[in-house]
Amino acid sequence: MDVLTHFRSIEELTKTLSREQGLLSEMFEKRKLMKFPLGLAIDLVGGNEQRLRKLVDYGVLVESGNAVEIESDYLNFFEEVLNVNEEISVLSVQECINTLKENIGYFLQETNPNRKVGYQDSVRQLLKKTGFRTLKNVVDLKRNMDNAYKQEPNYVIKKKKLENLDEKSHSIRAMIRECEKLMDNEHAFFIMANDPHMAKTCSDVKHDFVEAYHALMEIDRQIISYINQIDLQNQLYKKIRKLKYLQDQLLIKTDTNLVKVLEERNPLWMESRQYNKIRLSLEMLRENDQVVKLLRRIAERNGIQKTARTEAGPLAEEDLQEHIRQLKEVNSAEVWNAFLASSYNLFEFILKYDYKVKRSIEEHATLFCQLVILHPDECRLTGEYAIYQDIEYPIIYAE
Repeated sequence: MDVLTHFRSIEELTKTLSREQGLLSEMFEKRKLMKFPLGLAIDLVGGNEQRLRKLVDYGVLVESGNAVEIESDYLNFFEEVLNVNEEISVLSVQECINTLKENIGYFLQETNPNRKVGYQDSVRQLLKKTGFRTLKNVVDLKRNMDNAYKQEPNYVIKKKKLENLDEKSHSIRAMIRECEKLMDNEHAFFIMANDPHMAKTCSDVKHDFVEAYHALMEIDRQIISYINQIDLQNQLYKKIRKLKYLQDQLLIKTDTNLVKVLEERNPLWMESRQYNKIRLSLEMLRENDQVVKLLRRIAERNGIQKTARTEAGPLAEEDLQEHIRQLKEVNSAEVWNAFLASSYNLFEFILKYDYKVKRSIEEHATLFCQLVILHPDECRLTGEYAIYQDIEYPIIYAE
């Protein structure tokens, strides 16, 4: 068909994929093959060629001669969800950053409140997507690095793969720096988008970037180590080949000092002494008093004290008394319900609330943020701010 038909609902899509899961599973497991035979595909759908034709018409499969294969979009989706993809998509992170810049610009220029909220939500979702894709690229990079070193038999290709992965590592790091720079420079947007969800998203994304940075540092170190090992193995391989050539030509004794080197080396003295543990049988220990005396003499000579088990002493009356330990945990739901019945603003109420235990100002600030995030629809932002002990906070009342 010139124009592919398309699924009109999620229900239709999921039902079709569920019905043909046998075929799709078999094709996905054999996706490394160039083509999947058309006859085998028809057998896996119960011999119903119309069902197979529907998958082709709807763009799930691509037909090529007497073979079919999973369409690239669906194949990428399956690999992404199952976390078995081998491609590291740095461009996807760059696309997220570019779209992020566009939506921030739209937000700053938009005058309609509803559309501003839409752009704000888009920015928040794109930030989360950027952090997720960055971490996923780092995980894929680590897996591909290990596979390249351990599975690739060709030393030249192995080294080239590792060098390419090292370049992708630097590209991921550059993307992270660009996104961090964007978040630091767009002060106007984050001031206008006074949203607790946005603040939490920014904090989570920055945490993801820090985690990715640490992982990339370890990956860079491992790649350098792998490349050095490959170079050493290549040098050793060349030396062995040269020695083999000289041995075949009967020139190894005259053209090398191999015999002298081997005569001077005595590697046995470098080996650690082997100790074999001999476990005595219980019957010998019970019946032979001389063996028991010998073991006691050895224990005394080596300073080993007797470790026989003895009965524990009786419990004191103090041990039987109840010991109550008061924890600093706070029931946030109870605090919120009490706040709804008060006339204070949220931060002032948190400071005045009776917690039964002493709490620091940092713990008060943490509880303030938690309550705003948990109850965004029940908070009324006044747009005013106050300062308490160098902490600037928004004045929020209950709706």
